[in-house]
Amino acid sequence: MFDNMWDIKNMITKYKKLQDALKNTIIRAKEWGVIIDISWEMKVKDVKIEDETLLSVANKAQLEAAIKNSFIKWQNKAQEIAAQKTKEILGFDPNDLMSMMWGWWGWMPNIPWLN
Repeated sequence: MFDNMWDIKNMITKYKKLQDALKNTIIRAKEWGVIIDISWEMKVKDVKIEDETLLSVANKAQLEAAIKNSFIKWQNKAQEIAAQKTKEILGFDPNDLMSMMWGWWGWMPNIPWLN
């Protein structure tokens, strides 16, 4: 049991290290002349529109798409950074977490909705 408690303490220490590593991370996403900077805590730090032609009424749909796509890029980049840092600090790839926990569902009993 002591070994298990030590493992838990060790994992908590590593998790705090992961949080500290990500805490000050600002992710920049750019799409069609729109730039957004968002912190790891999902706080918008800055928004810039470099392409002023997007500010015309005729380009409203393009501006909306650029903002949406910038946020999507931010999300994807945040996931990449989280996976990379998790692998570096905690020692496993979070994308493989389900396979680590469930063995690709191999141990699960015969449950109809899983088949």
